[in-house]
Amino acid sequence: MRKYELVWILGSEADEEQATGSVEKITSLVSDAGGEVSGTDVWGKRTLAYPIQKNTEGYYLQANFEIEGAKAPELEQAIDADQSIIRHLLVRDEIKPVVVEEAAE
Repeated sequence: MRKYELVWILGSEADEEQATGSVEKITSLVSDAGGEVSGTDVWGKRTLAYPIQKNTEGYYLQANFEIEGAKAPELEQAIDADQSIIRHLLVRDEIKPVVVEEAAE
């Protein structure tokens, strides 16, 4: 199982009810693929840096989950098929080791 982070944006017409429905849909997609959601966060409505599909604002959402690496492309295809999502980014959440150097005396 690999850890992933997904951030997605709903169009400017989205409200809190649609955001909750979208989070539930993503959660069910991850569960159906055999994964487990560890956390979700609603960032709320924000102004976009540039218009996306004639939207100047978007409703931002974020989820962290674990899923098999082979299932990630299937999940991304399902996200692409959702017409309410105007943009998304799925990244692998890796823990990078920290190198500590000793102070030279």
